[in-house]
Amino acid sequence: MNQRITLNCNFLHATLLTALTAFLTLFIGTLAAQNSFCANETPLWIENFGTGTTATDHPDILTSALTYQAAGSLTAEGVYRVINNTQQKPEWHRTNDHTGNQYGKMLVVNGNGNDFYSHILNSPSGFPPGFYASSLFIMNVNKPGTCGPNALLPLITFTLEYQAADNSWQLLGGSPVSTPPVPQSATPTWVKLGGVFTLPVTGGFIVKNIRITLQDGITGGCGNDYALDDIVFSTCPEGGPLPVQFLNVTAKQKNNQVAINWSTGTEISNKYYDVEKSIDGGSNWMLVATQKTDGNSSIVKKYDAYDIRPVPGINYYRIKQVDQDGKYKYSVTVTVKILIEKTSALVLGNPFIHDIPIEFLSKGNESVSLTLYDLTGKRVANDKWNIPKGSSRKAFDKAGNIKKGMYILNITGENGEVIYKGKLIKQ
Repeated sequence: MNQRITLNCNFLHATLLTALTAFLTLFIGTLAAQNSFCANETPLWIENFGTGTTATDHPDILTSALTYQAAGSLTAEGVYRVINNTQQKPEWHRTNDHTGNQYGKMLVVNGNGNDFYSHILNSPSGFPPGFYASSLFIMNVNKPGTCGPNALLPLITFTLEYQAADNSWQLLGGSPVSTPPVPQSATPTWVKLGGVFTLPVTGGFIVKNIRITLQDGITGGCGNDYALDDIVFSTCPEGGPLPVQFLNVTAKQKNNQVAINWSTGTEISNKYYDVEKSIDGGSNWMLVATQKTDGNSSIVKKYDAYDIRPVPGINYYRIKQVDQDGKYKYSVTVTVKILIEKTSALVLGNPFIHDIPIEFLSKGNESVSLTLYDLTGKRVANDKWNIPKGSSRKAFDKAGNIKKGMYILNITGENGEVIYKGKLIKQ
């Protein structure tokens, strides 16, 4: 069943807003709340495509762009169905709708360009002038490598219009908004896209109809296959867009470190980002790294940072975005579970001058032996350390007086197993 709302009273009425806010929380959840397009974004309408396991068409899909296909693989360009599973072609990701509901439906499309979706919102009491936001969640259903290096990526444009006194459709301020291309991902990943729009002052005329149109900016070719869910239209009671629009935040283990990556669609008066970590479920946070920015951007920007001292088990990460005026907001929180199958070591200084900093990730308290050889196999320095469980760092300080040149560092564990062996250069 499609979720449709006709605004038949003043949409700022407290009862309506309370009900709709609860509705959004139920279907979009924490992620949307943490990734809004304006402060205290308050939803007025949402399309979540209903529930069920049977494929259906949808009245807001423009048949000039997309054709409903009830069964079979969505192989042809420009076909769609509303269904509860993204894998409508064998090689696509298989997952549930954006909320994770196994019965929740979404729009699944093999795209082929043009305006493909249009919905008119009606408020008999009228929409007052001001800021509004419209957004959706989208997934590129293709896995990395599908269609090769030139794979087409979904590119969605939002067009918001109001019906004027002469019944013509006029653009809201800021419309249309073309969102960044949606990349392929190794695991099913929902990305929130959208923008903030302005309904102008229209004198004595009361705007009662607003139209939302979605356009697929990519025509033909291999790729441009996507699932789309939770289209939302909201008020922005505190004004215009937030300084930063987060597109994606991820954290992944790489050797004995964690790589934290994030991207933004827009940045306004942005000063810097703090990467923060929690190891107790989010009760306490510590600073991992700081990234400065250029202040303003209207293109997709990608950032990365590394946590060189994760702990065994679950590590929590979030991005704190700080404005030029000191105000700040947080991204979504992501987690990574650090699994330690065996002790590992990472040399942080190569070439080196005096000390050699080494980072360990150990499955338990352990004794390790370090030996530095020249290229003839002669031992030139050695040491023995006790390292603790988890992440730790120590400096090998026995090589400060050796000659410049190339050497081999060998680190072994208590049972003689090789933890690290590699070439180093003394400068």
